[in-house]
Amino acid sequence: MKPELFSSEYGTWFQDPLVVAAYPARPPYPPALVEHLVGLIADDPRAVLDVGCGPGDLARPLAPHVERLDALDASAGMLAAGRAAEGGDAPNLRWIHSRVEEARLQPPYALITAGESLHWFEWELVMPRFARMLTPNGVLAIVDRSWNGPPALQERLLPIFKRFAAVQTWQNVSLLDELARRQLFELHAQARFGPAPWRPTMDEYILARFSQRSFSRTHIGPGATAAFAAALREALADVPMIDGRLQLEVSAGVSWGRPRG
Repeated sequence: MKPELFSSEYGTWFQDPLVVAAYPARPPYPPALVEHLVGLIADDPRAVLDVGCGPGDLARPLAPHVERLDALDASAGMLAAGRAAEGGDAPNLRWIHSRVEEARLQPPYALITAGESLHWFEWELVMPRFARMLTPNGVLAIVDRSWNGPPALQERLLPIFKRFAAVQTWQNVSLLDELARRQLFELHAQARFGPAPWRPTMDEYILARFSQRSFSRTHIGPGATAAFAAALREALADVPMIDGRLQLEVSAGVSWGRPRG
């Protein structure tokens, strides 16, 4: 069985309208990451599948560089937000409302991207499917982003996160290790990008936190929502601000290779 922390049930939480409304407040991926993903495309057709795309944080910046991009998500609200966002109406960008396990797709794809989403899928179903859909030199790129701030800020935030998290399951588990142990992914290489500047207002930062599974306003409740926001404001009180915007950073990592099954 999958570790409880990666339960597919949690993936359905991202269909919650409150999570959908908060998600665009997340920091954008560093531009260097997008450039690297484009560089991973080695075959024709230059078609990309972005799974668990959300509002298209990867799909929209990738679309101008490829022939076709299929952006797939089980949340209709996320797809609507993606269509309305900058670049969401690109003619080569197709938004697909479906679970990845059963979606009707148009392979082959020279690249499949999964930005902070693969842990919610049913791996034994999707990884063999990805393997069949990739071109001979195509890869699956598993992407993450980090925006917890410098070490001193992280130390202040961690007890707040533990206090208010809707999911009180603390497991030291690695997605890549779990996939490798099941012989579902052959890792080729990894890279990190950034840090890149992130300049949210205090309200935007707090809203970004509400977009995370552990801090869904629906699941922590109104009282905890207010208390969590107040605790975040206190923790961020000494972060430098210019023109009302926090001086923060975002970094991202990518692990790419061939899915197996």
